[in-house]
Amino acid sequence: MKPFFKAAISANKEIIELIRSGSSSDFRMSISLGAGGDISSKIDLLAESIFVKHLSHFGNICSEECGFIDNQKDDEVVIDPIDGSDNFASNLPYYGTSVALKKDNIVVYAVIVNLTNGEVFLKDETGFCRGNIENLKFKKVEKNHFSKLGIFEKTYCSKGTPEKMRENRIKYRSPGAFALSLAYAHDVNFVLYEGKMREYDIAAGLYMCEDLYIEKREDLLLVSQNKEIFDKILQFI
Repeated sequence: MKPFFKAAISANKEIIELIRSGSSSDFRMSISLGAGGDISSKIDLLAESIFVKHLSHFGNICSEECGFIDNQKDDEVVIDPIDGSDNFASNLPYYGTSVALKKDNIVVYAVIVNLTNGEVFLKDETGFCRGNIENLKFKKVEKNHFSKLGIFEKTYCSKGTPEKMRENRIKYRSPGAFALSLAYAHDVNFVLYEGKMREYDIAAGLYMCEDLYIEKREDLLLVSQNKEIFDKILQFI
């Protein structure tokens, strides 16, 4: 396993242990306004500090909470310390972490972890695989052609798309963790996001979706393994 993957997985293991051993109410406490514009909770800041400790020697840091850390490196590590912070605060079991390494401004390694079930998604130039953080056994990610629904993140920001979805009888869920949903894009019919996107929201996840159909705009992202559904949604968004 590549050193970057080992370091990112070690950081995630430390975060999982921290969550298991700490006080849930203490972790949910709001601390400060993060660089990304959202209020950072204690768990956001603690997770970020763990990633910085494990990954700083790989490159400069670009993270949702602290912003940019100049480590005098040529490469850059893009981090979303807790993807789905509101879910974590609300005891909804769908949140994770997202990490990407960029060389010459191009993502070359990506790691997304579902902190609630231990699933790990890794991608590099050799391919895209998934496994579990407990046993670190991985297998190639394949498209699930039996999927019955898609994921529509940040639905509350959309003005007319939900109504169009109903008219076209397109089923979806809105779980609330964008990077994690992109990691699962091969399992569902589509992943749709409407709203402002930041680098740490999509760096790792979008890299994992390179083999799918993609429509990316300033405030919209549609990813799908299904060309028919992709074209149908494009007609009304």
